[in-house]
Amino acid sequence: MNQAAKTTRHHSAMSSFKETLESLIIAFILAFVFRAFTVEAFIIPTGSMADTLRGAHFRLTCRTCGYPFDLSYGDSDNEDIPTVPINLNPRRRLRPSDIPICPLCGTQIAPNYTQRVSNGDRILVLKYLYFLSEPEIWDVVVFKNPTDPSQNFIKRLIGRPGDTVEIIDGDVYITQPGEKRKIQRKPDHVQEVLWIPTYHSDYQPPPDAPGRRAKEIWDTPFRPRPQSNAWHIDQQNRHFEFGGSDNPEFLQFNGERIKKFSQNFLAYNGNHPNSSDPASDLKLAFTLIPGGQEGKVIIELGKYGRLYRAEVEMNGACRIIDESEDESPLAEDNFDPLTAGEPISISFANVDHRLELILGEKKLEYIGADEPEEWGFNDRSRYRIPTVTLAGQGGAFTLRHAALFRDVHYTNSSNGQIGEGTEGNPFTLGEDEFFVLGDNSPQSHDSRFWDPPDPLPSGKRYQAHIVPRDYLIGRAFFVYWPAGFHIHPNVPFAPIPNIGDMRFIH
Repeated sequence: MNQAAKTTRHHSAMSSFKETLESLIIAFILAFVFRAFTVEAFIIPTGSMADTLRGAHFRLTCRTCGYPFDLSYGDSDNEDIPTVPINLNPRRRLRPSDIPICPLCGTQIAPNYTQRVSNGDRILVLKYLYFLSEPEIWDVVVFKNPTDPSQNFIKRLIGRPGDTVEIIDGDVYITQPGEKRKIQRKPDHVQEVLWIPTYHSDYQPPPDAPGRRAKEIWDTPFRPRPQSNAWHIDQQNRHFEFGGSDNPEFLQFNGERIKKFSQNFLAYNGNHPNSSDPASDLKLAFTLIPGGQEGKVIIELGKYGRLYRAEVEMNGACRIIDESEDESPLAEDNFDPLTAGEPISISFANVDHRLELILGEKKLEYIGADEPEEWGFNDRSRYRIPTVTLAGQGGAFTLRHAALFRDVHYTNSSNGQIGEGTEGNPFTLGEDEFFVLGDNSPQSHDSRFWDPPDPLPSGKRYQAHIVPRDYLIGRAFFVYWPAGFHIHPNVPFAPIPNIGDMRFIH
């Protein structure tokens, strides 16, 4: 090879290296610009937004029924995320809230094993979005801690400038200037995230579970009413069979079980119910397998002493009825007839003063009154335990995958402290002020309890309990790295991503 060819080749290699280096530098610059001005990654440090987003936590599985659930590591104010195994054993001083309890079967998991802590969810945040558009109620927002701007917090936005916020019986009410107070109903995509499971027929001890204790713990909470013999509960195969009857035959959900989970119990917090603030918005869901073209299935949900009934006939006719009024339907429609032997999903919910019946992909809905008193809320009714009933009439059918959920329930107090913006203590937001709550309301330090923020660099002052507009960072939109999987007990980090739990944040 002559000298000219060598020189040309050398210059070509140098040029290629230079172009590659320039490309890398530009890529890094763009990445930093993108991070600074568009999207940034954050890690969830605490459990104040559980179960929507999790901080450092234990990943557990109930040894009785097999249900997987999470237990918080530490309390909502703990910012330190451990990376070593935590020994839960009888020699450790345990608070009652340290003891894991299965949310479905109620089994107390003996804390006598070593359990590695999983780090909090890692999320992506759309920064500066709120410079282009106004925040929406129910957005999950990241912001600077109003009382310590060096920290970043994440909560759900529920009040905007000019709103008067009041939490009544776990629901959010807003009064805007010149208007009546209205309940803030959650959009479907938000509500779906906030349902908390309290019972599922798929999770129970196996038939060969040793001893009597496991079988007694599960013991289906549905019971036939006296003199009813049309229902057969097959615990081994986990389904409910209705044999047919000319008259309605009922299965009643055990009131003691409802009383327990309505005490705002959340498994993530351990054994920490809030009996002074019972939850009453419920959803019952199951899969129906029709036995023929005749008959109907009935769901009844009781709240504040009133009874609401959903009827689904095998010919596709659906109705929602308030049994405290006359029997004329609040809402009705005719959908496609059901097919014998073909499964179809059904759910009936009473949530945010709204009744919703879903049959497959079809929805029947009734929007109730905005004021709590118009819905039946008063001092005598507020602590009534809600009721759940299933019934069948006519031809035979089978129910599988029966599950009962309760709605998120925002509390009025924490550790004996009454919060701002709670019942009888409404809170009005000023200009550029926002009100936020954590989804894990009993364990969330949020707008209800904050002190006034320090004056901003501009000198502007704000009242207590708010997030100033200037402190908003952006909206959380995606969990890109949930708690991963460990490859070995001695490896302190989890390098295998949990792809199935990656999700958009609502």
